[in-house]
Amino acid sequence: MRQFLNERLPLREFSAHLRKPLPRHINLLFSLGSLAMFLLLLQAATGAFLALYYSPSPEHAHNAVTYISEEVPFGSFVRGLHHWGASAMVVIVFLHLLRVVIYSSYKAPRELTWIVGVLLLLVVLGFGFTGYLLPWDEKAYWATVVGVEIAGTAPIFGDFVAKILRGGTEIGAVTLSRFYALHTIWLPWLAFGLVGVHLFFVRYYGSSGTPQNTPEEMKMGKPFYPDQVFEDVVGMLILFVVLAAAALFIPVPLEDIADPTNANYDPRPEWYFLFLFQLLKYFQGPLEIVGTFVIPTIGILLLLFLPFLDRSGRAVLWKRPVALAVTSVCVVGIVGLTLLGASSPKLETTDTTTAQETPQPTEEVQKPATSDTETVETEGEEAVFDFQLTDEELEF
Repeated sequence: MRQFLNERLPLREFSAHLRKPLPRHINLLFSLGSLAMFLLLLQAATGAFLALYYSPSPEHAHNAVTYISEEVPFGSFVRGLHHWGASAMVVIVFLHLLRVVIYSSYKAPRELTWIVGVLLLLVVLGFGFTGYLLPWDEKAYWATVVGVEIAGTAPIFGDFVAKILRGGTEIGAVTLSRFYALHTIWLPWLAFGLVGVHLFFVRYYGSSGTPQNTPEEMKMGKPFYPDQVFEDVVGMLILFVVLAAAALFIPVPLEDIADPTNANYDPRPEWYFLFLFQLLKYFQGPLEIVGTFVIPTIGILLLLFLPFLDRSGRAVLWKRPVALAVTSVCVVGIVGLTLLGASSPKLETTDTTTAQETPQPTEEVQKPATSDTETVETEGEEAVFDFQLTDEELEF
């Protein structure tokens, strides 16, 4: 059988490629990319399990998540893995990019490898943004309202993007369906495609090693297989144990079902968007676009074109004063804004009279539907899609 496969597949060449030696001085930080890929596969596996029981509609989404957490065997554990795995993925990808910056690994000839890595970071954040609407609880609904409104502040195409995301004028059934499609179909295809391109560049150009590597030392390290593969697998097992412990002992939060009439709710995004949430507090009125569009756009463009902006010789970060200063300010700013956003008090409603006069039909929203037939009979023909019919179409 082995001879049969060797005659028909390039197994010897593939084995030689895997055993190609890595640069010397490779350390554990170079395993962050493998950990990010492991988390992507874990998210795909747990997401596929959750999709078996999930229903992307406002009438059933919250009940489906509750059913997964309370009734499905291992449902709470798998949901916990998916939830905490998403947070771990943001952390690992961020640390991976930071490692590349520290060792100047984005410099020639690896500019394309860096650009694809930045695009993967944006895709990971896209997973987070589209994913936290799916439970359809209060936090998911109102955080998405704020997020879509922020996207709508972009000049020229802002209103168009916001309407595409909502599927109409308000967050509703179409919005949930579109976010579910983006989260489970569009973004996974994009993510795995970019990962494939990223891995091709990494293997084609080789590992960057550390700046202290001489040209001879770039080919004198341990082989990728089995030495580096073994270290990567050990790191994956440790990470999985940590996530499993979090899934078992830290319950995933789920608030009450979304109530679009609850204008008193203070929206808070997931922790990896808290720095943007806090940044908006410093730009009000006409300056709002600075916090919602200008600063984030400049930051993304600087990341994408970093290899072409930093033309200095390759060295570790602390030997490049300008790069060290810019990186330190960015990291401290993001971490500081995240901590401030997490600890900032919730907004208190000052107009108590308005709050008392506004009816809050929470009982009506949270009341479980007895059957689809009764819902149709009591609510009538409720429009799910935000389409307007003309008089001619109605007569037809």
